[in-house]
Amino acid sequence: MPPIPVSQDHNPGLTTVLIVDDEDSVSEMLALGLEDGGYRTLRAANAADGWKLARAHLPDVILCDIEMPGKDGRRLLQEMRADPELADRQFVLMTGKTALGNSRSAMDLGADDFLLKPFSLDDLFRCVSARLKRAALSRRISNSALEEMRLSLQSTLPQRFFTPLAEILGLARLLEDELDTLGKKEMRQELGEIQDAGRQLHRNLRNYLLLLELEPRNVVRPSALLDGEMVVDALAAGINAAAKRHHRAADIARELDPVGLRANAADLGTVAEELVDNALSFSRKGTPVLVKAHREGGTLLFTVTDAGRGMTPAQLEQIAAAGRHDRKLVEQQGPGLGLVLVQRLAQHMGGELHIESEAGRNTTSRVSLPIRTS
Repeated sequence: MPPIPVSQDHNPGLTTVLIVDDEDSVSEMLALGLEDGGYRTLRAANAADGWKLARAHLPDVILCDIEMPGKDGRRLLQEMRADPELADRQFVLMTGKTALGNSRSAMDLGADDFLLKPFSLDDLFRCVSARLKRAALSRRISNSALEEMRLSLQSTLPQRFFTPLAEILGLARLLEDELDTLGKKEMRQELGEIQDAGRQLHRNLRNYLLLLELEPRNVVRPSALLDGEMVVDALAAGINAAAKRHHRAADIARELDPVGLRANAADLGTVAEELVDNALSFSRKGTPVLVKAHREGGTLLFTVTDAGRGMTPAQLEQIAAAGRHDRKLVEQQGPGLGLVLVQRLAQHMGGELHIESEAGRNTTSRVSLPIRTS
């Protein structure tokens, strides 16, 4: 089916949303809802037509179904990220099949957000609004705020960002220099270390940008009503990401009860990933890490307990102070950036982070989130 023309309102000042979906009824419903909300819409029934419309109109936000005939949404996303003119477009993947992916895998592919069909118009508007705010933040960083960030973050950038980047470049050079002498086993090992460093760099950048996005007290995070299985899937995705990074899946014991609530699935995954990552970082390989999620009254409790070396009172105070929106503490070197992010996310979900630690013995991190179903 050929792409449906742009809506009749051609005001160039309107925010433009491109919808790429092979189901005409779905794309039409989304377009009508967005146009009623004041957006300009473009529609395409396949990835090839979506690419043409994106190149011609440079939409602000792209909503793209994952599963389509021919080129799927994941492939279109990868091609747009490789194109200089389209790389910074806000891209949201959509699907009606939970087996095809989740918010975590969508983010790993480079998507900015993820919508699981069916979703409400309120969910759609929250998603689009959040993407536009993120795009505006990126533009501010790229312009007037860039120099300020260079000055204020100059002490933190080398360790958090340049160390994994240096590791990637160094390992790549090693492979290039010794390509003719390395066996397959050694080559796979070097490639695995490059992937690990790349994932670490991606995580550092993601976390720092998310912290900047969460800094305004009145920011509203997009959310949806998640059933118990969706909550478990989101938490499991974060747990798996941390376990894979540390190569310690066997050390993690899980007790995840399905508890539904209103939340952002990607934020839940980040909370789980950062708490488990902290536990794995502060404990030796082979020691257990217990991860629990259960309901207690009107609260979801997510708890991670390790048998590691614990944290000092000074480190715990640094995390608590950063949770009070002390930006200078967030910008300092030292452990706890991931925990600071968890603190901020919990606050934006109406919850809290509590950490109990005994130096030389263990640490228990607990996030309590109110269960809201409306």
